[in-house]
Amino acid sequence: MPANSDHDTGYLVRELTAADIPEARALMLRTVREDFGDPYDPVVHADIDDMAGWYLEPEAPFLLVAEDQRTGELLATAGIRGGALKEGLSPPHLVERYRDGRTGQLVRVYVLREHRRRGIARVLIREVLDRVRSEGHYDTVALHTFRHSPGAVPFWLSIGSVLVEDDTAGVSRAVFMEIPLAVRNSASV
Repeated sequence: MPANSDHDTGYLVRELTAADIPEARALMLRTVREDFGDPYDPVVHADIDDMAGWYLEPEAPFLLVAEDQRTGELLATAGIRGGALKEGLSPPHLVERYRDGRTGQLVRVYVLREHRRRGIARVLIREVLDRVRSEGHYDTVALHTFRHSPGAVPFWLSIGSVLVEDDTAGVSRAVFMEIPLAVRNSASV
């Protein structure tokens, strides 16, 4: 199980447990609504509604949480799941590109607003990618983000993500990126 070894941060990174699900769901929905300004959508947010089925039961997908060591409050989430994109919500050629079974989607990288700028997202992403590398279920890690998410695109580029497609004006309104798994340098996570 991943764990943040730097105790000075005040938080611990660990795997989601069944007991965490209600709090993790609330954190995610709060971020979606308040920070992204998006409504809840049962199709788009199916994994938030069934975290056990998406992240606890299958072999390869998982979700990590950052927990405040003093209060036990969940501060952030980040996970990986099978790379298939939902048809009708993403460009068709990307749906096909990530249907291979060897692509993992980096998902639900959410940090509560009041805990941002502490490096929590970078630590979570590093832990997710390290685990993906060690387990070997995926050859490619893909993600999507939105230009209306404050600082998201510059953040992802700063950790070594590569722009695959900007579909901001398209059906998805998203920017699609990949994180190379083979190379890890000091600029990336």
